[in-house]
Amino acid sequence: MNVQENPTWSYSTAKGIAYASKGYGAPYSELNIVRLAPGNRQLQLDWQYEGSCNSGEFVYEVKLTAGEERTEIQTRQLPGDATSILLSDLEHAVDYEVAVHAIKKDSNEQLAESPARKARTGEVPGIVVNYIHPDDYTYDFSGRSPASPSIVKLVDGTLLASHDVFWGLGGQNLSKIFRSTDDGQSWSFLCDLYPCFWGKLFLHRGALYMLGTSTEYGALLIGRSDDGGATWSAPTELIPAGSREEGGPHKAPMPVVEHEGRIWSGVEYGSWSLGGHATGVISAPADADLLDPANWAIAPFLPYSHEWPGVIEGGRPSLLEGNIVIAPGGRLVNLLRYNTGKGNPDYGRAIILNVNTVHPDADLTFGSVIDFHGNMSKFTVHYDPVSGRYWSLVNRVTLPNVSQRNILSLVSSADLESWQVHTDALNYQDNGWTEDDLKVGFQYVDWLFNGDDMIYLSRTALNDAYNFHNANYMTFHTLENFRSFL
Repeated sequence: MNVQENPTWSYSTAKGIAYASKGYGAPYSELNIVRLAPGNRQLQLDWQYEGSCNSGEFVYEVKLTAGEERTEIQTRQLPGDATSILLSDLEHAVDYEVAVHAIKKDSNEQLAESPARKARTGEVPGIVVNYIHPDDYTYDFSGRSPASPSIVKLVDGTLLASHDVFWGLGGQNLSKIFRSTDDGQSWSFLCDLYPCFWGKLFLHRGALYMLGTSTEYGALLIGRSDDGGATWSAPTELIPAGSREEGGPHKAPMPVVEHEGRIWSGVEYGSWSLGGHATGVISAPADADLLDPANWAIAPFLPYSHEWPGVIEGGRPSLLEGNIVIAPGGRLVNLLRYNTGKGNPDYGRAIILNVNTVHPDADLTFGSVIDFHGNMSKFTVHYDPVSGRYWSLVNRVTLPNVSQRNILSLVSSADLESWQVHTDALNYQDNGWTEDDLKVGFQYVDWLFNGDDMIYLSRTALNDAYNFHNANYMTFHTLENFRSFL
């Protein structure tokens, strides 16, 4: 679908869902289930009601059904100021449908009914931030799969987690933000952003920013929140929109790094239909107004070259999802995922490009091809001054399927060139799980140092996801004492 040329981000549940009423998905409702978190024989759901009736004048009825005939399993009644419920003692590995009704006390009149949502029970590692069933069409104007995890820690310790809503060739224009005030042990819905896709949350000079696109290959946008993500400015366009057919900005929740008086982040341009993406970097003075596009420099996009020394032979090689990293000695580099599928070798390589910090609008230059575990999926790299090493969580390949993502491994390097595997944070290849690598994925992980621990957000496919790629969960995890694995 087309998005407006000069978009204003909508940032409430009602406004986010309202676009569905224009024919893109389920009709708008004053009452919406804003978060689902299924688990082992249980389901938590949160909702918001934006009607005018006082909470003391009505009650909620939560109705749970199952099966094609929608057999009623549970009906719970809650006071009008309730916003959440945990439904327990459910069957294992069963698809349920749930809806919330607002009922007036004095007349039993139904004030509002939420669109029905679907969820499947099952064991899941970590803590569920949000869930979308592959057959849940609530957000179908954007998609049916949570993707592009991004996590940030605010100054007061609050954690924010975001994801967009994806489906191949879909609208791909909705992002959802959740918050936790207890170190990730519980989560609540905060707001929707529309149109927003491939977004990265980051803090700078005390303000919260979202850097993303309006849709797949849409305009590259940046917006700011001064109240911890509850409300947002209108976004500023940094790069005009393109298209899947002609190419456009490609982004992911990649690091935003401050270095030598500027902030930097990687961005690409192209499309899969054109064969891949050229690599660039955007930057702005660290003390500048980041919402003024005149303050941003955009380096020319560097095409992939078969003439670079050490590159693979065959396949359709390309680069994407680059990490801007301060390398040893202070130089700035872009460490990129290297699409080596069907090439020789077909996995296990990444590419480093050099960034010109003196002339931010100058071309990137080739650096080196390195051995790297997990190049076939997006990864995030951060430097840890305590250990003096660079760290990442990657999808290690152990099968002929080079797109395998059911193992998530901790790796590190002292120099960005030589990487070592330390442990598996999650391994669903060797733990006897009944679903295989075609159905399970822990991928596109975004993560932070948190004292001695790593905290990370995973795009997780499990418990009858559409496939390993089109995930159904957004899950939060803690890897304790990560340096102890050295």
